[in-house]
Amino acid sequence: MKEKKALGTRHPQQTPNPASQPRNRLPWNALEQQVVRMQKQISQACQHGDKQAVHTLQQQLMESEAARLLAVRRVTEENQGKHTAGVDGVKSLTAQERLAMASTIDPKNWKHQHPGPVRRVWVPKPGTTERRPLAILPMIDRCKQALVKLALEPEWEMQFEPHSYGFRPGRGTHDAIAAVVVAIERHPTFVFNADIEGAFDHVSQEVILEKLQTFPALRQAINAWLTAGVMDGNIYSPSETGIAQGSVLSPLLMNVALHGMEAVATESSDNGYSREPPKRARQPLLVRYADNFVMLHADLKELQRAVKRVKRWLAEIGLQLHADKTRFTHTLMPYRGRVGFDFLGFSIRQVSAEKYKSEPEDSLFGKTSITSRMHQPALQEHVPGVKTIISPSEEAIKRHLMTIEQRLQLLQAAPQAQVIAELNPLIVGWAAYYNGVVEASTMSQYDDLMEQCLTNWASKRHPGKARDWLLSRYWHPLGEHARVFATHDGVQLRTYRQTSILRR
Repeated sequence: MKEKKALGTRHPQQTPNPASQPRNRLPWNALEQQVVRMQKQISQACQHGDKQAVHTLQQQLMESEAARLLAVRRVTEENQGKHTAGVDGVKSLTAQERLAMASTIDPKNWKHQHPGPVRRVWVPKPGTTERRPLAILPMIDRCKQALVKLALEPEWEMQFEPHSYGFRPGRGTHDAIAAVVVAIERHPTFVFNADIEGAFDHVSQEVILEKLQTFPALRQAINAWLTAGVMDGNIYSPSETGIAQGSVLSPLLMNVALHGMEAVATESSDNGYSREPPKRARQPLLVRYADNFVMLHADLKELQRAVKRVKRWLAEIGLQLHADKTRFTHTLMPYRGRVGFDFLGFSIRQVSAEKYKSEPEDSLFGKTSITSRMHQPALQEHVPGVKTIISPSEEAIKRHLMTIEQRLQLLQAAPQAQVIAELNPLIVGWAAYYNGVVEASTMSQYDDLMEQCLTNWASKRHPGKARDWLLSRYWHPLGEHARVFATHDGVQLRTYRQTSILRR
C-alpha cells in the first residue's frame, strides 16, 4: 500500500527505485499511471495559463524514473526501428542495457552529452520512383527525445487547433475525413487541396524554438538536435534548416511549427484575427493532417483570399506549397475539369440525389457512388439534395494493385500457402484503412481484381492449362463461398469485403 501511494506522489524522487529491480519484474502499469498523472497536471497547468508550473512539472516528469524507463521501453522495445542503428552503431539493447540507458538519459547528465549527427537512409516513396530521406538518430538521442515528448505533448495537446489531425494521440486519418464530410454534408463547396513541399527539410528552426517557449535547458537540447547535422554515407552535412524526419520528436515539432495555420485561414481580411468566431458562411475551414491539408468554402473568392493568407504565413516559416499537388476544385460541379478531390487516400465528391439513383455501381477504380453514412442518417431517395461519395482514390488503388502484382512476381515459384501468407497482411491492412468509410459492396469489387491477378499467377506456373483446371486446383468451396483461393487444408486468402464493413 505504501508503495502504491509513493507511486502516486507528485515528487518522483520519493518513489522506490524501479531500476534496482529485475526488468521483468518492473511494475509497468504503475509506472505508466504515474506518468499519466504528471501529464494531466501539465495539461491542467497549461489550461490555466500557468507557464511556470508547466515548466516545473515538465522538469519533474523528465527527471522521474518512471518516465525514463517508459521512454527507453518505447524506443528499444515498441518502436519498429529498434533494430536499426544510427551513427553510434547501437541497436537491440539487452535488458540490463535498457536499465542502464534509463539512468544515462537523466537530464542531470545532459550537459555532458552532445548529440551525434543523424544517419540518413533513403526509402522509396510508394507508387513513385522518388525517394525520401529518413533520419536514424543515435540510440541515446532517441531515448532522450522520447522522454522530451512525454513532457511536451500534454502541453501542446491543450493548444493545438481543433482540425489538426496528423501524428497526434487519439487522432487519425479517419477523423480528418470525418471533419471534411461533416462540413460538406448537403453543402456543396469549393476546395483548395494542397501539400507543403519539403516541410521537414525546409521549416525554420528558429520559428520552432520561438514557438516552443520552453525553459532554457530543454530549448538548448532541442536546438542541439536540430543542428546536429547529417551523415549520408561518409559525407557530413550541417543541418541549418528543417527537422530530421524520422526522429521521435519530429512529428510533434512539425505540428508546433504549423500551429496557427487554421487561425490564419479563418482570419478576417479587413480586421486581422477575429475575436469572435465568424459565421459558418463566412469562415473557411482548414483541415490538416501533418503537411497535407484542404481548405473549404462555398465562395471561391473568399477561399482564394484565405489561400493567399496561408501562403504568406507559410513563407514566413520557410515553407511553400507543392505546385504539382495544389489545386482548386468543387465537390459537386466541374471546376477546371475535375469534380471532387483526393485527400489521405480517399476520393471525396458529391452528386445530386437524382443522379445518384441512376448512376451505375460497376466501377473498379473509385468512381462507384458510395453514400457516406458515417455521421448522419442516410438521405431518403425522394429527398432533394446532394450525396457525399467516398471511395479509395485512384492513386491509392493503383499503388495497392502494383504492390500485389510485384509481390506475386516474387512468389511465382512459391507454394500456395506462402502466397496466401504474404498477401493476407497486404489485403487486410489496405481494406482496414477504408473500414467504416467505404461500403463493403464496393470493397468486394477488389476481390474480382485479385482473382484476375491470381489467375495470371497460376497460368504462368502452369502454361497451357485451361482456366477451369486452374480454378479447380487453387480455388475451393469454403463455407458459404463457392470459390475461395485456398489450400486443401483450409488456409485461405482473406477477402476485401469481409475486412471492410460499413457501419450504418
